Order: sequence, then structure tokens, then C-alpha cells
Amino acid sequence: MPPASPAPATPVVRVTNVRPPPRAPLPAPEPPPIEDERYFPEEGPADGCASGECLPEEPPPPLSEFVPSSSSEPEPPPMEASTPRGAPPAPASMAVSGRDNPRRPLQDRWRAAVDTMRQASGRHAKSLACGRLLWIREGEVAIAYTPKDGFHKSTVSGTGRAIVEKALAEHFGRPTKLVVQDCAEGDKAAEGAGGPETGTGLISLAEQDASERAAYEKSTEGRVRAHPAVRATLKLLGGEIEHIQVYDLPVRPVVAPTSESPDESP
Repeated sequence: MPPASPAPATPVVRVTNVRPPPRAPLPAPEPPPIEDERYFPEEGPADGCASGECLPEEPPPPLSEFVPSSSSEPEPPPMEASTPRGAPPAPASMAVSGRDNPRRPLQDRWRAAVDTMRQASGRHAKSLACGRLLWIREGEVAIAYTPKDGFHKSTVSGTGRAIVEKALAEHFGRPTKLVVQDCAEGDKAAEGAGGPETGTGLISLAEQDASERAAYEKSTEGRVRAHPAVRATLKLLGGEIEHIQVYDLPVRPVVAPTSESPDESP
């Protein structure tokens, strides 16, 4: 009988505490999506100025962009008006619509000029009215003063000349120079001298107004004394009129100023 085979040796197993390698941490889970909350109602499309309706429209391009240039030559410079050598420079242009009316009598034209001066300065207008008009020419007015009116002469010929000439320029519609001269009390303009622009006599507006007022007071006093009611009262009471004071003044007709040329129609 064959010998029995020896029993297999029992394996020796050594158990070692082996730790597994560390694992990478798992990513944090994403939070669930949150729906977009709207606190205001959704706006519609913009209108009005926000949509661009108020913006100005672009102007059309100039016609020169569509018209081809006919020639490449430069345009000649504009010709300037030639002025004769030695000629005086042209005066500054004034307003055409002046207040002077050449068709009126010379004294009335001067009175209208004094009225224009009165709107700017009553003191200078009073001094001009005391001067005797000599002539009214284009760009020039001449007046004369007697020795007793020396104060008024100094008023318009001193520092007040600029104020007076400014008002005259406004009235006549062009720069106007004031010429101041002296005259005697009994001076009169020479007959036939000058022309239509020269006064026929030397009398100031103040003298003319005083003469007209005296004539008006005399005429009024005569009408009052001759009134039937006044005469009957005096006859009844046996009295008489010593003095009559006239307070109202004769009203001058107002003529509208104009700068139109005289009417040459027949």
C-alpha cells in the first residue's frame, strides 16, 4: 500500500491594516434654479420721444452734391465797387423813415424837429425854440440867437450839442449838424437870399408862439366883452370888466410826419 501523502501545509496569512487612499471630495451640489421674480410688470416697446420720433429729420443734402461740376476752373472773385480816388467816404446810412416832411412850410418843419427834440429833452427843446431859424439844408440846420438869449445859445452849443444833433438826425433821417450863430434883435433875412430852404424872416418859435397867444387873448377878450349875456349883466349890475384871463391856448392842427417825396402831379 503506498504511503499516504503528507497533508498540505496550512498557509500562513498575515493581515495588515491597509487604509484605502483618500478620495477627492465630491463637488457641492448646485442649488436648484430659482425662477426670476419680477416686481414690476414687463414694459412694452418704447414710444414717443423714447422711440426716436421726436428727433428732427435730417435735412436733404444740397443740390450741389447731385450736380456735377461743369468745370474745374475756380470761380472769379466778386468785383468790388470802385471808389474814385480822393472822394470823401460815404456817410453812415440812417433810417429812411425820417419824420421830416419837405412839403410843409419851413417854420412848420422846424417846429416838428423841435417837437422831436422835446421827446428826448424838454430843456434843450425850449432852448432850440428860442433860436431863430436861418435854414434847413441836407445834413445841416442853422439857428441864430439874440444877445438876450445867450443862456439858450450856450445850452445847445455846449455839452448839449451832441444831444441836439442826435435828435435832429433821428428826425431828418440822416446825420444833421447844428450851426449856431449870433444875430441882432431887429435882424431880418435878406430878400431873395438863399432858396426854398432858407427862412423868409428871423423869428423864433418862442416869439411866434408869444405873438399868436397875445392875438388869441385879445380876440377872446373882445368876444367876451361883446357877448350879449355879459353886456346885459353889466347893464343890470352897473359894473365893468377890469381884466380877462385866458387859460386855454389855440390848438395847432397835427400833421402826420412823412418822408415821402413831394407830389409832382399837376
